[in-house]
Amino acid sequence: MTMYSIGAAEVNERRQSDFAEFVSIVKGRSIISAADWGNERIELGLSGGAMIRFFGSPINHSEVNLIQTINPGELPPILISLGDMPQRVPLATVEKKLRGLRTLYAIFFLYHTDRLEELIHFVEENPDRDIEQSLLSEEDALHIESISYGSWVLAVWAKTKASYKAVSSVAGLAFDRGREAYLAKMEADTRLAHAKARREEIAASKDEFQLKKSQLDYMLKVSGQVKSPELRANLEAIMIDATRSLTTGDPDDSSSYKRLSNSTPPRSKP
Repeated sequence: MTMYSIGAAEVNERRQSDFAEFVSIVKGRSIISAADWGNERIELGLSGGAMIRFFGSPINHSEVNLIQTINPGELPPILISLGDMPQRVPLATVEKKLRGLRTLYAIFFLYHTDRLEELIHFVEENPDRDIEQSLLSEEDALHIESISYGSWVLAVWAKTKASYKAVSSVAGLAFDRGREAYLAKMEADTRLAHAKARREEIAASKDEFQLKKSQLDYMLKVSGQVKSPELRANLEAIMIDATRSLTTGDPDDSSSYKRLSNSTPPRSKP
């Protein structure tokens, strides 16, 4: 019989788990390293700051153990579902989704860092240019660690707290399936976290996300700060187009941008 556990016994943090919890945590993560310690254990490093350890002996039951590998003070990874798609999809579809995610992320980052005026002027003069590449530094840009088939889960890293807040604002807000997948991953990360401060940090992020996702028009909060009807319409159009790109390829989520579009005021005609 196989036993499942979470946390490291060497720091008195190990607790019993089960197969269902194990699957909820590892699903969508990629194997990025491996180590064989002989008769002692086998380790598989996973994307998103986790590791599976396999313990076994001829006498005792085998054990599958999950631990977190994030360093103290390091911001946690963010696991985002790109939608329910087939196992094989065109690269162009994935590229389109990532471009939509990057655009929405950049908009929320500029909003959270009080650079909304800079964003508005940039959009007015450069409506088709890449916002993240043009206005965000390398330190603030979103970084990808892995993308895995398994409801197409993307592991991204935000290097700064402002970046983490921005991507948390975007993840799942535009579409139902992605939202629920994001909340499920946050709950799994909470169970995986062994440090009290880390658990509280994840729980606080989850509570904030729950408040935001309760209103569909949250994504329009940014454009609502723009006084000019013309500039507000331009920004809303960019956000809707980015949401359309992010939800492409998933039949259940493809109508989300339409709901978002229907919640916006009509464009002002020149």
